[in-house]
Formats: sequence, C-alpha cells, structure tokens
Amino acid sequence: MSSNEITSSPVASSPVQTPRATLKDQTSEPSTPNASIGVSASEPVDLDSGPDELNNENLKSSVWAHFERKKNGGNVTATCIHCRKTLGANPKNGTTHLRMHLDRCKRLRQLDVRQKLLTGIMGKANAKPELGNYTFDQDFARRELGTMIILHEYPLSIVDHVGFRRYSSALQPLFKIPTRNTVKSDIINIYEHEKEQVMKLLEGIRSRVTITTDLWTSGNQKKGFMAVTGHFIDEEFILQSRILRTDEPKFNL
Repeated sequence: MSSNEITSSPVASSPVQTPRATLKDQTSEPSTPNASIGVSASEPVDLDSGPDELNNENLKSSVWAHFERKKNGGNVTATCIHCRKTLGANPKNGTTHLRMHLDRCKRLRQLDVRQKLLTGIMGKANAKPELGNYTFDQDFARRELGTMIILHEYPLSIVDHVGFRRYSSALQPLFKIPTRNTVKSDIINIYEHEKEQVMKLLEGIRSRVTITTDLWTSGNQKKGFMAVTGHFIDEEFILQSRILRTDEPKFNL
C-alpha cells in the first residue's frame, strides 16, 4: 500500500501543480489583489465608515465639514447638518451646488457661528472657567432680551438707547439688535407660550384650585393692576401659584 501511494502521488499532483503554480505566479506580487479590487469598482468611492454613512476625512474640500455623506444603493447623497436638506453628491458633479446651498442656508447663518470662549457656571461666582465651543443663537438672544424687558419693566425704546447698543455690541458683536416692533412681537410670543404652558399644567392637576385676587402697582409706570392668581398642590405635594389674569381696573387704586 505504501509503494502505491508513493507512485500515485506524482500522478495525482501533476494535473494540480500546474494550476497551483499559475495561481502562485499570479498572486506572487502583494499589490495585485488590491489592484484587482480597484479595477472591479465601477466608480471611485471613498472608504466606508459603515454600510450607509461615508467618511469625509479623505475629502479635500472644506464644504464637507457641513454635510453628511450617505450611500443609498448606487447613489451618494449629502445631507446638510444645519437644515437637514439632502442633495446629490456624485463625485462627477463637484461641490459647487453644495457651496451654493451653504450660501442660502438660513440655519447656518444664524446658528453656526462658533468661537472659543471661557465659560463658567451661571450663578456661581467662584466657578472655574472652562474652554469650550460656543454657538451663538440670534433667536435665543432675542427671547432673552424680551424676557429682560418683561422682568424689569424696561421700555421698548431701550433698543434705541445708545448705551444699550454699545453694551450689546461689546458683549456680542454678532447680535443684531431688533427694532421696537420686533421686540413687541417677541414679547407677545413669550406671553402666548407661557399661557399655553399654564393651561397644560392646569389641565393635568388633580387637586382643587384656590383663586385669589391682588391689587398692585407697577414700579416704573406707576399703573395699578388687578391680578387673579390660582393656587394648587401638585403631584409632589408642593404648593404652586400661577397668575391666571391681569387687568387694569376701572377704578383708582
């Protein structure tokens, strides 16, 4: 049996050695498999970071810092990280249309203004400042301006005061000071939002509501008002009070 195995091995190996030698010759160079993979691709595609999302690290254009690339079947798309609009991202089309979108993107112009600031924790005088990213929000700044006017009974004309405008410019040069009419509209929107929140809160309470009235005079305008306030116990057994209505009485206080 051993002699037959020895004599039969060259016969069995002879037809097999030839294709194996051919494969060895074809794969002797280490760069050949990589080249075959590159040739099989129908179009240039960057390295994939996942099944759908594509990596932007190898792209030279700075426009890709504002887009997320995704592969959907055979198509490559780019989604704006600011407004979430999806555009075509075929490498053959270039990036001109993406730059044109960034020029028109309102969310980018209003919100995507980043700067390094030393920020501390509000309310703590001895808070240690930390270096971090800050995003300026024009809409949020306008709401805070309206809230300040409400809390301190400032006149709407404060936005026209030279001192206020200089102070605002020193704090945040990017802040566009609104007009009186715009501030008035913002204050009404704040009122409507707070009113909606109070109505939702009252709809969810299970306890009884005690209603009281109070007469008070504003500090700056010296006008008298009558307020109707509702008092109730919430689910955590905490006394809550909400103003339900404020009106100027017909009589002198």
